[in-house]
Amino acid sequence: MKIPSTTEGRIENMSQTVWALENLHAEEEVSPEERQNLLRTHYEIQRLKEEKQEIPKRDRSFLYLQKNSKDQVLLVHGGHSTPAQYIRLGKSLFNAGMSVYCSLLPSEESVGVQRGGVPWQFSRDALELRYDMLRLLGDRIHVVGSSFGAVLAMNLALKKPVQSLVLLSPPLKPQLKAGEGTALALGRLFPSLFEKMVARSPHRWMSDRYSALREARRHLSELDCPILAVHAKNNMEVSPQGLDVIRKRSRHADSRVLLLEEGGHQLFKGPSAARVEEETLTFLQSVS
Repeated sequence: MKIPSTTEGRIENMSQTVWALENLHAEEEVSPEERQNLLRTHYEIQRLKEEKQEIPKRDRSFLYLQKNSKDQVLLVHGGHSTPAQYIRLGKSLFNAGMSVYCSLLPSEESVGVQRGGVPWQFSRDALELRYDMLRLLGDRIHVVGSSFGAVLAMNLALKKPVQSLVLLSPPLKPQLKAGEGTALALGRLFPSLFEKMVARSPHRWMSDRYSALREARRHLSELDCPILAVHAKNNMEVSPQGLDVIRKRSRHADSRVLLLEEGGHQLFKGPSAARVEEETLTFLQSVS
């Protein structure tokens, strides 16, 4: 068989391989090696698509796959971030013996800024697909989410079995100006007015994503997995009061919150990056 030379041909060839493997997996139990090959092929298709879209290499999805791992970690970037924010953490988790998958999700950063942003449901659906792929390796899946990625992680855990959650700068209490607060209060009655008032705001994501945030906050007490939530006092986008919501509503005895003096909103770019990485690794190892 001729090996395809174009990106389109490679994607088509690998898609046929995935189709054959999935049919085999559906008919009978396949070996761990074959499940790994299925995950790896899905990942390679994703990387080829990102290559075709000319996504910078650093911002593309990554998969650090152990030959044998008891625990898997799914990393979820924020709406204005990419997998690049997790490269160092991903390597640390891999070195600790875990398989790690960080998928580039549809977002304003990866797709491009549009009026109203990229509908958050696109990211939700893509995340659920990647979770299902990672579960080929086993049922013990930990999910780490940053910013709006933390909201996506919480909503994922409401639908899928999750071993634990790490929520970094979870936006459960956005820092709203008076006009934004008014827009938010009126948003459900006057959606067009809401959109207009927040369109030029740092919180314009609310016009599309606040329903996801509200859903995660409302059902937080239904999550029965350990949760680590980390926040920085100097985060100008999200209030640390969000940690109080998690502290009060989390039902698992091993859940805890951590409020740092510094770190900003994107914790892995701030002065507390090494501390956040260490706390995340320690927590995941403690609940594994």
